[in-house]
Amino acid sequence: MTYFIDFINSEKHFYYVFSSYLIVFFLLILIFILTSTKVKKLEKKLNNKLHNESQD
Repeated sequence: MTYFIDFINSEKHFYYVFSSYLIVFFLLILIFILTSTKVKKLEKKLNNKLHNESQD
């Protein structure tokens, strides 16, 4: 535990830790956006298909 606290308080590792967190959050946001757009496209296709089947 002491090692971890020293690591957090150390300023020489701050930029490394900050940049790694930034990259991870960027990737998570990118994955979220891409999946949400794909889900919306699939929902639209499903609604069109269901609407077409109900007309027949």
